[in-house]
Amino acid sequence: MPKLAIVQRRFILLTGLLAIVAAACGATEPGVTAVGSQRDGGGLIPTESTQPGDTVPVERTYEVIDGVVDFGEAGPQHPEYDGFLTAAFGDIQSFWAEAFPEAYGGAAFEPLSGGIYAAYPDRQSPIPGCGKPESSYQDVADGAAFYCIDGDFMAYDDTGALPGLVELLGKEAVAIVLAHEFGHAIQARAGEWNNQTVYKEQQADCFAGAWTAHVASGGSDLITFDDADVRAGLIAMIYVRDPIEGEGLNDPNAHGTGFDRVGAFQDGFVGGPTRCVPFFTDPPPLVDIPFDPSDPNAGNLPLVDPAPDATNGPVDIVTLIPLSLQLFWVELAAANSVAFTPPTLVPFPTGGPFPSCAGIDETAYSGNVLYCPGDNTIYWDQDVMLELSLDQLTGDMSVGYLFSNAYSEAVQVALASTRTGETRALFNDCLTGAWVAYIVPPIDFNAREDTLQLSAGDLDEAVVTAVGRSDVSTDTNVVGSAFEKIDAFRKGVLGGLNVCQ
Repeated sequence: MPKLAIVQRRFILLTGLLAIVAAACGATEPGVTAVGSQRDGGGLIPTESTQPGDTVPVERTYEVIDGVVDFGEAGPQHPEYDGFLTAAFGDIQSFWAEAFPEAYGGAAFEPLSGGIYAAYPDRQSPIPGCGKPESSYQDVADGAAFYCIDGDFMAYDDTGALPGLVELLGKEAVAIVLAHEFGHAIQARAGEWNNQTVYKEQQADCFAGAWTAHVASGGSDLITFDDADVRAGLIAMIYVRDPIEGEGLNDPNAHGTGFDRVGAFQDGFVGGPTRCVPFFTDPPPLVDIPFDPSDPNAGNLPLVDPAPDATNGPVDIVTLIPLSLQLFWVELAAANSVAFTPPTLVPFPTGGPFPSCAGIDETAYSGNVLYCPGDNTIYWDQDVMLELSLDQLTGDMSVGYLFSNAYSEAVQVALASTRTGETRALFNDCLTGAWVAYIVPPIDFNAREDTLQLSAGDLDEAVVTAVGRSDVSTDTNVVGSAFEKIDAFRKGVLGGLNVCQ
């Protein structure tokens, strides 16, 4: 995250503060590969409903539908998901039989001619080749699942990757990942196969979102999705992102960051297949922040600098992020004649003793970052923030997201905002996105007095944290569902402050 420069700058005024109070090469494509920590990312993967109003879904059972997947001579080996996946694949093809003509000017949809194959190491019956006579198990396992235009077939790793993802995210999320792969078959049928890989991947994410919405809205006769399944689909988009240490959009096989892939999925979920079709002629915005191998922190600031420089001071989360927030909001407030005093940040241990603030119950502090208007202080759990800063799936921007949300609450107090509940919380997400837009590189440090800019992976860390801190159910309406929080945050990042209305 950091750029170790402290220079003078002129802030570019964002007007309207007061107003807002009211392609793959050859025959195959790169497939999907899961990356990321196996930990839950500080609440990323909830195990049970904890909010009032949450419902516990009844688990539905699924029998294997014959003729959908070629399981080879071993037959179905995973009763926990085989029946469900055959139903999902069947529904995906039924969905496209209706959606494809509507999306592509009446053209008829052709089902996969080559079939769908479960791959495992000791399989003897052949899987069609992709540029060679046959595909081996390793060909499939290298990418978890893939679609091949040469033979018009799909194959997935039924031993390693798929069971692992089912265990981690649930079978519904895996079906959403496979719906993404089926999106490449749609591109082949639409004559869009030879487009740039990253936009093919974004469009396939969009197609997966469109199919997910179809199921979640009750449009499928074969399977059902609830709120938790949609949430798991968002998480799946993060798990199949490009590696942080890669070349970003400079890589011809780039698939996109978690931030971008979640956005494409949401586009399809809201807008349906017709929203996805123009991705090659009117592509979605992509935020490309290349990895900087020269950064001594490898893109992740420590929570507290263990050896601060005597001249420049500490280079850490608790110093640089509050300073950046202060630089952003103080001058912006002053330019709009809003009285705003930057809040003080004070840590507390996760087990207490806890701060005292009117209106905040003591039980709310543990694990949180909370703003107290009575003393204009942001209180933060130092132990949990340390865990977030060190986790492989989260990091410095997870803490930054939480600090910024609390800071945004201080801004709302200064603005005398009358928003309450979920609406207020989502507004904080958007304001956080607006601050993040301010530190997206490249930054001209000769024109700005700042010490911070985003590094590769920071946007994904914020998205992960938004999911982990969201309402489990869309009807809870406390802080917003994962879908709503990500949408509000992304709007701020891509549109700046003036879209947060």
